[in-house]
Amino acid sequence: MQIKSKLELYKIELGSPFFVHNLKVFPVKGEIGHNGFNIIEEEINNGHIVIEDTRGVNEVTIQNLGTSTVFAIDGEELIGARQNRILNTDILLEPERTYTVPVTCIEQHRWSGSSIFQEGGFTVTPSLRSTLAFTVQRSLDQRHGYTSNQSLIWEQIDRTLKATKVTSMTSSFHDIYKTMNQTIEELLEGFDTIAGAVGFISFVNDEFIGADFFGTNSLYKKFERKLLKSYILDGYIRKYTRQQGIQIEPAGVLEAMGETPCKVYKSPTHGQDLRGFNDKILTKAFLVDDNPVHISAFVLQDLH
Repeated sequence: MQIKSKLELYKIELGSPFFVHNLKVFPVKGEIGHNGFNIIEEEINNGHIVIEDTRGVNEVTIQNLGTSTVFAIDGEELIGARQNRILNTDILLEPERTYTVPVTCIEQHRWSGSSIFQEGGFTVTPSLRSTLAFTVQRSLDQRHGYTSNQSLIWEQIDRTLKATKVTSMTSSFHDIYKTMNQTIEELLEGFDTIAGAVGFISFVNDEFIGADFFGTNSLYKKFERKLLKSYILDGYIRKYTRQQGIQIEPAGVLEAMGETPCKVYKSPTHGQDLRGFNDKILTKAFLVDDNPVHISAFVLQDLH
Protein backbone atom coordinates (compact mmCIF):
# COMPACT_ATOMS: atom_id res chain seq x y z
CA MET A 1 0.00 0.00 0.00
CA GLN A 2 1.25 3.49 -0.77
CA ILE A 3 0.05 7.05 -0.18
CA LYS A 4 -0.81 9.32 -3.10
CA SER A 5 -0.83 12.86 -1.72
CA LYS A 6 -3.19 14.57 -4.18
CA LEU A 7 -5.75 14.01 -6.90
CA GLU A 8 -5.10 16.41 -9.76
CA LEU A 9 -8.37 18.34 -10.08
CA TYR A 10 -6.97 21.63 -11.37
CA LYS A 11 -8.20 20.94 -14.92
CA ILE A 12 -11.88 21.12 -13.96
CA GLU A 13 -14.22 24.02 -13.27
CA LEU A 14 -17.65 24.55 -11.75
CA GLY A 15 -20.68 25.39 -13.87
CA SER A 16 -23.86 27.25 -12.91
CA PRO A 17 -26.12 25.33 -10.50
CA PHE A 18 -29.62 24.05 -11.17
CA PHE A 19 -32.32 22.52 -8.95
CA VAL A 20 -34.19 19.21 -9.12
CA HIS A 21 -36.76 19.34 -6.30
CA ASN A 22 -34.66 19.99 -3.15
CA LEU A 23 -31.41 18.88 -4.82
CA LYS A 24 -28.99 21.62 -5.90
CA VAL A 25 -26.56 20.42 -8.55
CA PHE A 26 -23.30 22.12 -9.55
CA PRO A 27 -22.00 20.73 -12.87
CA VAL A 28 -18.27 20.04 -13.15
CA LYS A 29 -16.62 20.47 -16.54
CA GLY A 30 -13.22 19.56 -17.98
CA GLU A 31 -11.45 16.44 -19.28
CA ILE A 32 -9.54 14.72 -16.48
CA GLY A 33 -8.85 11.13 -17.48
CA HIS A 34 -9.71 7.93 -19.30
CA ASN A 35 -12.38 7.34 -21.95
CA GLY A 36 -13.74 4.60 -24.16
CA PHE A 37 -15.28 2.08 -21.77
CA ASN A 38 -18.66 0.44 -22.13
CA ILE A 39 -20.83 0.11 -19.05
CA ILE A 40 -22.17 -3.03 -17.44
CA GLU A 41 -25.80 -2.23 -18.30
CA GLU A 42 -25.01 -2.05 -22.03
CA GLU A 43 -23.10 -5.30 -22.02
CA ILE A 44 -25.68 -7.27 -20.02
CA ASN A 45 -28.35 -6.17 -22.49
CA ASN A 46 -26.34 -7.41 -25.47
CA GLY A 47 -25.41 -10.68 -23.77
CA HIS A 48 -21.69 -9.99 -23.35
CA ILE A 49 -21.70 -9.85 -19.53
CA VAL A 50 -22.92 -12.75 -17.38
CA ILE A 51 -23.13 -12.24 -13.60
CA GLU A 52 -23.66 -15.32 -11.41
CA ASP A 53 -24.13 -16.03 -7.72
CA THR A 54 -21.52 -17.98 -5.83
CA ARG A 55 -21.97 -20.05 -2.69
CA GLY A 56 -21.36 -17.01 -0.49
CA VAL A 57 -23.24 -13.74 -0.21
CA ASN A 58 -20.18 -11.47 -0.38
CA GLU A 59 -19.04 -12.11 -3.95
CA VAL A 60 -20.28 -12.82 -7.47
CA THR A 61 -18.57 -13.98 -10.63
CA ILE A 62 -18.65 -11.76 -13.71
CA GLN A 63 -17.77 -13.06 -17.17
CA ASN A 64 -16.94 -10.56 -19.88
CA LEU A 65 -17.63 -12.58 -23.02
CA GLY A 66 -17.29 -9.60 -25.34
CA THR A 67 -14.44 -7.70 -26.96
CA SER A 68 -14.93 -4.39 -25.09
CA THR A 69 -13.56 -3.26 -21.74
CA VAL A 70 -16.44 -2.70 -19.31
CA PHE A 71 -16.56 -0.28 -16.35
CA ALA A 72 -18.93 -0.27 -13.36
CA ILE A 73 -19.03 1.88 -10.22
CA ASP A 74 -19.52 1.22 -6.53
CA GLY A 75 -23.15 1.00 -5.44
CA GLU A 76 -24.53 -0.22 -8.77
CA GLU A 77 -27.41 -2.64 -8.21
CA LEU A 78 -27.36 -6.25 -9.33
CA ILE A 79 -30.87 -7.65 -9.01
CA GLY A 80 -32.21 -11.19 -9.10
CA ALA A 81 -30.34 -14.40 -8.30
CA ARG A 82 -30.86 -15.31 -4.63
CA GLN A 83 -30.57 -11.77 -3.21
CA ASN A 84 -30.10 -8.30 -4.69
CA ARG A 85 -26.55 -6.97 -4.25
CA ILE A 86 -24.46 -3.88 -4.94
CA LEU A 87 -20.88 -3.66 -6.15
CA ASN A 88 -18.52 -2.81 -3.30
CA THR A 89 -16.14 -0.78 -5.45
CA ASP A 90 -15.42 0.39 -8.99
CA ILE A 91 -14.40 -2.42 -11.33
CA LEU A 92 -12.87 -2.68 -14.81
CA LEU A 93 -13.63 -5.87 -16.72
CA GLU A 94 -11.23 -6.68 -19.53
CA PRO A 95 -12.47 -8.65 -22.57
CA GLU A 96 -12.81 -12.41 -22.47
CA ARG A 97 -12.05 -12.74 -18.77
CA THR A 98 -13.88 -13.95 -15.65
CA TYR A 99 -13.62 -12.12 -12.33
CA THR A 100 -14.71 -12.72 -8.75
CA VAL A 101 -16.07 -9.39 -7.51
CA PRO A 102 -16.92 -8.24 -3.94
CA VAL A 103 -20.56 -7.29 -3.31
CA THR A 104 -22.93 -6.42 -0.47
CA CYS A 105 -26.49 -7.65 0.02
CA ILE A 106 -29.26 -5.02 -0.10
CA GLU A 107 -32.15 -7.48 0.36
CA GLN A 108 -32.08 -9.09 3.76
CA HIS A 109 -34.94 -11.61 3.78
CA ARG A 110 -34.64 -13.64 0.58
CA TRP A 111 -32.42 -16.55 -0.41
CA SER A 112 -34.14 -18.11 -3.41
CA GLY A 113 -34.19 -17.80 -7.16
CA SER A 114 -31.85 -18.52 -10.05
CA SER A 115 -28.09 -18.00 -10.08
CA ILE A 116 -28.15 -15.15 -12.63
CA PHE A 117 -28.20 -11.40 -11.94
CA GLN A 118 -29.47 -8.52 -14.04
CA GLU A 119 -28.33 -4.90 -13.81
CA GLY A 120 -30.80 -3.02 -11.62
CA GLY A 121 -30.82 0.30 -13.48
CA PHE A 122 -29.97 2.25 -10.31
CA THR A 123 -27.16 3.00 -7.93
CA VAL A 124 -27.92 3.21 -4.24
CA THR A 125 -28.00 6.66 -2.66
CA PRO A 126 -24.82 8.63 -1.90
CA SER A 127 -25.60 8.18 1.82
CA LEU A 128 -25.48 4.41 1.46
CA ARG A 129 -22.44 4.58 -0.83
CA SER A 130 -20.67 6.59 1.87
CA THR A 131 -21.25 3.83 4.45
CA LEU A 132 -20.13 1.28 1.87
CA ALA A 133 -16.95 3.21 0.99
CA PHE A 134 -15.91 3.88 4.57
CA THR A 135 -16.46 0.34 5.83
CA VAL A 136 -14.69 -1.13 2.77
CA GLN A 137 -11.69 1.13 3.45
CA ARG A 138 -11.66 0.04 7.09
CA SER A 139 -11.70 -3.59 5.92
CA LEU A 140 -8.84 -2.95 3.47
CA ASP A 141 -6.76 -1.35 6.22
CA GLN A 142 -7.35 -4.45 8.35
CA ARG A 143 -6.24 -6.63 5.39
CA HIS A 144 -9.68 -8.21 5.03
CA GLY A 145 -10.15 -7.19 1.41
CA TYR A 146 -13.02 -5.28 -0.18
CA THR A 147 -15.59 -6.31 2.43
CA SER A 148 -18.27 -3.96 3.74
CA ASN A 149 -20.02 -3.98 7.11
CA GLN A 150 -23.16 -5.88 6.09
CA SER A 151 -25.00 -5.22 9.36
CA LEU A 152 -24.60 -1.43 9.03
CA ILE A 153 -25.87 -1.54 5.44
CA TRP A 154 -28.96 -3.54 6.47
CA GLU A 155 -29.60 -1.18 9.40
CA GLN A 156 -29.44 1.84 7.11
CA ILE A 157 -31.82 0.22 4.62
CA ASP A 158 -34.28 -0.64 7.42
CA ARG A 159 -34.23 2.95 8.68
CA THR A 160 -34.85 4.22 5.14
CA LEU A 161 -37.77 1.84 4.60
CA LYS A 162 -39.36 3.00 7.85
CA ALA A 163 -38.74 6.70 7.14
CA THR A 164 -40.24 6.51 3.63
CA LYS A 165 -43.03 4.11 4.71
CA VAL A 166 -42.18 1.75 1.85
CA THR A 167 -43.36 -1.82 2.40
CA SER A 168 -40.86 -4.53 1.45
CA MET A 169 -41.42 -8.17 2.40
CA THR A 170 -37.69 -8.87 1.90
CA SER A 171 -36.29 -5.54 3.23
CA SER A 172 -35.05 -4.74 -0.26
CA PHE A 173 -33.57 -1.36 -1.13
CA HIS A 174 -34.78 -1.89 -4.70
CA ASP A 175 -38.37 -1.68 -3.45
CA ILE A 176 -37.72 1.93 -2.45
CA TYR A 177 -36.73 2.70 -6.03
CA LYS A 178 -39.71 0.84 -7.45
CA THR A 179 -42.03 2.83 -5.19
CA MET A 180 -40.36 6.19 -5.87
CA ASN A 181 -39.33 5.79 -9.51
CA GLN A 182 -42.38 7.45 -11.07
CA THR A 183 -41.97 10.49 -8.82
CA ILE A 184 -38.25 10.70 -9.66
CA GLU A 185 -38.95 10.39 -13.39
CA GLU A 186 -41.51 13.20 -13.16
CA LEU A 187 -38.94 15.40 -11.44
CA LEU A 188 -36.51 14.68 -14.28
CA GLU A 189 -39.09 15.31 -17.01
CA GLY A 190 -37.58 17.53 -19.67
CA PHE A 191 -34.01 16.96 -18.44
CA ASP A 192 -31.64 16.11 -21.29
CA THR A 193 -28.02 16.29 -20.18
CA ILE A 194 -25.55 18.74 -18.68
CA ALA A 195 -23.64 19.88 -21.76
CA GLY A 196 -19.90 19.33 -21.52
CA ALA A 197 -20.03 18.01 -17.95
CA VAL A 198 -17.85 15.27 -16.50
CA GLY A 199 -19.80 15.14 -13.24
CA PHE A 200 -21.48 17.15 -10.52
CA ILE A 201 -21.42 18.20 -6.87
CA SER A 202 -24.75 18.01 -5.04
CA PHE A 203 -26.33 19.76 -2.07
CA VAL A 204 -29.61 19.43 -0.16
CA ASN A 205 -30.70 22.45 1.90
CA ASP A 206 -27.29 23.98 1.06
CA GLU A 207 -25.55 21.01 2.69
CA PHE A 208 -23.09 18.94 0.69
CA ILE A 209 -24.15 15.29 0.25
CA GLY A 210 -21.95 13.90 -2.53
CA ALA A 211 -20.06 14.27 -5.81
CA ASP A 212 -19.26 12.06 -8.80
CA PHE A 213 -16.78 12.91 -11.60
CA PHE A 214 -15.69 10.84 -14.59
CA GLY A 215 -12.67 10.97 -16.86
CA THR A 216 -14.56 12.36 -19.84
CA ASN A 217 -17.95 13.73 -20.83
CA SER A 218 -18.76 10.66 -22.94
CA LEU A 219 -18.27 8.30 -19.97
CA TYR A 220 -20.14 10.64 -17.61
CA LYS A 221 -23.20 10.70 -19.89
CA LYS A 222 -23.54 6.93 -19.55
CA PHE A 223 -23.95 7.29 -15.77
CA GLU A 224 -25.62 10.70 -15.55
CA ARG A 225 -29.29 9.82 -15.30
CA LYS A 226 -28.73 6.78 -13.08
CA LEU A 227 -26.68 8.84 -10.62
CA LEU A 228 -29.02 11.82 -10.65
CA LYS A 229 -31.87 9.49 -9.71
CA SER A 230 -29.91 8.24 -6.70
CA TYR A 231 -29.14 11.78 -5.56
CA ILE A 232 -32.76 12.88 -6.01
CA LEU A 233 -33.88 9.89 -3.93
CA ASP A 234 -31.35 10.82 -1.24
CA GLY A 235 -32.78 14.35 -1.17
CA TYR A 236 -36.29 12.94 -0.81
CA ILE A 237 -35.26 10.59 2.00
CA ARG A 238 -33.61 13.43 3.92
CA LYS A 239 -37.00 15.10 4.28
CA TYR A 240 -38.01 12.22 6.56
CA THR A 241 -34.78 11.52 8.43
CA ARG A 242 -32.41 13.44 10.68
CA GLN A 243 -29.53 12.77 8.34
CA GLN A 244 -27.52 15.88 7.51
CA GLY A 245 -24.82 16.91 5.11
CA ILE A 246 -22.13 19.49 5.86
CA GLN A 247 -21.98 23.23 5.28
CA ILE A 248 -19.29 23.88 2.67
CA GLU A 249 -19.01 25.75 -0.62
CA PRO A 250 -18.61 23.79 -3.89
CA ALA A 251 -15.09 25.16 -4.30
CA GLY A 252 -14.35 23.90 -0.79
CA VAL A 253 -15.47 20.41 -1.80
CA LEU A 254 -13.06 20.47 -4.75
CA GLU A 255 -10.28 21.69 -2.51
CA ALA A 256 -10.93 18.99 0.08
CA MET A 257 -11.00 16.29 -2.61
CA GLY A 258 -7.76 17.53 -4.13
CA GLU A 259 -5.91 17.91 -0.84
CA THR A 260 -6.97 14.67 0.89
CA PRO A 261 -4.10 12.16 1.20
CA CYS A 262 -5.31 8.91 -0.34
CA LYS A 263 -4.13 5.37 0.25
CA VAL A 264 -3.64 3.32 -2.91
CA TYR A 265 -5.05 -0.20 -3.05
CA LYS A 266 -4.92 -2.79 -5.82
CA SER A 267 -8.32 -3.13 -7.49
CA PRO A 268 -10.00 -6.56 -7.28
CA THR A 269 -10.11 -6.46 -11.09
CA HIS A 270 -7.70 -4.12 -12.92
CA GLY A 271 -6.46 -0.65 -11.92
CA GLN A 272 -5.86 1.28 -8.71
CA ASP A 273 -8.36 2.14 -5.98
CA LEU A 274 -7.61 5.34 -4.00
CA ARG A 275 -9.33 6.20 -0.72
CA GLY A 276 -8.94 8.80 2.00
CA PHE A 277 -10.89 11.16 4.24
CA ASN A 278 -10.37 14.66 5.57
CA ASP A 279 -12.59 16.15 8.27
CA LYS A 280 -16.07 14.98 7.24
CA ILE A 281 -15.50 14.29 3.53
CA LEU A 282 -14.52 10.87 2.18
CA THR A 283 -12.80 10.86 -1.23
CA LYS A 284 -12.30 7.84 -3.46
CA ALA A 285 -10.98 7.40 -6.99
CA PHE A 286 -10.44 4.68 -9.55
CA LEU A 287 -7.38 5.00 -11.79
CA VAL A 288 -6.06 2.97 -14.71
CA ASP A 289 -2.39 3.55 -15.55
CA ASP A 290 -2.46 6.58 -13.19
CA ASN A 291 -5.27 8.08 -15.27
CA PRO A 292 -8.59 8.89 -13.48
CA VAL A 293 -11.70 7.02 -14.59
CA HIS A 294 -14.03 7.91 -11.71
CA ILE A 295 -13.67 10.16 -8.66
CA SER A 296 -16.31 10.53 -5.95
CA ALA A 297 -16.76 12.15 -2.56
CA PHE A 298 -19.31 11.70 0.21
CA VAL A 299 -20.15 12.99 3.66
CA LEU A 300 -18.80 10.63 6.31
CA GLN A 301 -21.75 9.02 8.07
CA ASP A 302 -22.14 8.71 11.83
CA LEU A 303 -21.85 4.94 12.15
CA HIS A 304 -22.33 4.74 15.92
